[in-house]
Amino acid sequence: MTADYRDLYSDFCAALQQAELRPQQQLVACLGGGADSQTVLDLLDRWRSENPQFNYLAIHLDHQFHPNSGLWAESLVADCERRGFPLHMEVLTVGQGARISKEAAGRDARYQRLSEIAEEDAVFLLGQHRNDQIETFLLQLKRGAGPKGLAAMAEHSAMQRANEATRQVWLRPLLGVSKAAIYAYAEQRQLHWIEDDTNYDTAIDRNYLRHEVVPKLEQRWPHFGDAVLRSARLCAEQQQVLDELLGQQIASLLNANGELAVDGLKPHSAASQRALLRGWLQQQDAGMPSYAQLEQIRLQMIHTQNDRQPVVAWGTYQVTRTPDRYLVLHRRLTN
Repeated sequence: MTADYRDLYSDFCAALQQAELRPQQQLVACLGGGADSQTVLDLLDRWRSENPQFNYLAIHLDHQFHPNSGLWAESLVADCERRGFPLHMEVLTVGQGARISKEAAGRDARYQRLSEIAEEDAVFLLGQHRNDQIETFLLQLKRGAGPKGLAAMAEHSAMQRANEATRQVWLRPLLGVSKAAIYAYAEQRQLHWIEDDTNYDTAIDRNYLRHEVVPKLEQRWPHFGDAVLRSARLCAEQQQVLDELLGQQIASLLNANGELAVDGLKPHSAASQRALLRGWLQQQDAGMPSYAQLEQIRLQMIHTQNDRQPVVAWGTYQVTRTPDRYLVLHRRLTN
């Protein structure tokens, strides 16, 4: 995708056409209020004028993390009313627990609620852009992530809600577009957007990378950002191949309840055992444990006797072992 703002609409149309949309399918603009999500809304509004055969909705969820969030929400309502664009807006209560950041909790709650509000086969349009992708890659690198984490954000992903046959699709049509190009488009189109002053707080890791680290890296190496995006794509491809290869092996180890046979893991190497465990957890839509936590799962679940009842917990998840040696994933409440 080009970084020239003049080509944004043609690239946006190409992204939607590649999604193989069906008539009457719901297209959802996920609004945060910044220039990126407002650009997505404007692009979708232009698409709407040429493609009335789809259902359209904008969603804004107010976490109330910022003291001015109510005023921001009011401005988004006024903008959608001016456009005649359907809008769903609500306050989102975000539960927080020990060792879970407010930002991470807000993100998880937001995606969950978006999925609940929209139709079961909705296509969500998100405003993440090139700069976000570079920052996400570097944050994952700081955390010591493997290929899945270093793949950063996918341009296209799908998720199936429980007990439903169709899948919701998440698109990031601006993922190859720079923040500068988005600002240029927003100014040229005279869009309304909000500048969140917390985005300049460099005590936050992402903001530190955005304002202090990435500009210096790109000043020293002008093509550094392009190299990061290329690495992220290569990691995504490697992870896709790995998922395909592991999928059949995992399926052969599952019982009817989706529980994983411990003894089926034993013939594999330690590295393969970790890969199979990661793949199983991914299939269960669980948040990924750290390497150390995953190793605890492997050692305690595979290499302890039946008279032990091992439990390994992380975040809002825990894994236990049944008496007949199957692994079970549980979602737990945090204080």
